[in-house]
Amino acid sequence: MDDLYTLLERAESNSDYRYILERLRWFDGFKCPNCAWDKYYPVSTRGLRQCKQCGLQVSPTSGTVLHKVRNLRSWVRAILFFLQKDEMSTVSIALLFNRSYATAWFMMHKIRFVLGQSLDHVFSTERREFPCSTMRAALFKASSGDVHMKSANMALAKPDSDYRAGFDFEDFVRLQTFLFSMLGVFQGVSRKYSQLYAYEFSLRRDRQLLDPLRLLGCFVRGSPLGRSQLKQYFAPYMIRL
Repeated sequence: MDDLYTLLERAESNSDYRYILERLRWFDGFKCPNCAWDKYYPVSTRGLRQCKQCGLQVSPTSGTVLHKVRNLRSWVRAILFFLQKDEMSTVSIALLFNRSYATAWFMMHKIRFVLGQSLDHVFSTERREFPCSTMRAALFKASSGDVHMKSANMALAKPDSDYRAGFDFEDFVRLQTFLFSMLGVFQGVSRKYSQLYAYEFSLRRDRQLLDPLRLLGCFVRGSPLGRSQLKQYFAPYMIRL
């Protein structure tokens, strides 16, 4: 795997990233997703592998969460962006990757969702649960517009703020850091997707423990995730940080 780290540092084109994802998907040998056969014909003109048993043609991303993604370069760069310290708003991401706001929104939420599903069984990160009610006054966007930073700061400063109740010092610091992070970067987030933002916060907090190839490996497994499925998502009552 050592050579993959070098390849990842030097990768520039979609084909470079495609090769890296191919190595990650079949790191222990090819297995047909249809019949589990381990022999294949290379279809070099299209970058596919054709199963010798059932004839299925498979790409490194087909049938995974990156199914039908064409611009692998932008997606891999966006995934690895989660290893950096600071969050960025969707507007900033759209400018960084030269994408529309809608495309950037879907890209980042999809990445948050996939990595969030992997936190428990791939990354050994200790997390706590906090009721949504402890964040409501300071964090969530109202239907009439965004939360204003000044009023949010006032809510957090109150000695009797309900979000402080029942937490030890470590929990309090973790929750307060999350709240200010979401307010400072995103100016408040929606209740519906609050858990996805919490996933990102947790990943960035423990970024020094995360391996970039292991991170990318999460995206060559699983099932395709479309916009309609993501729009049906709704955060649970207890937010995990």
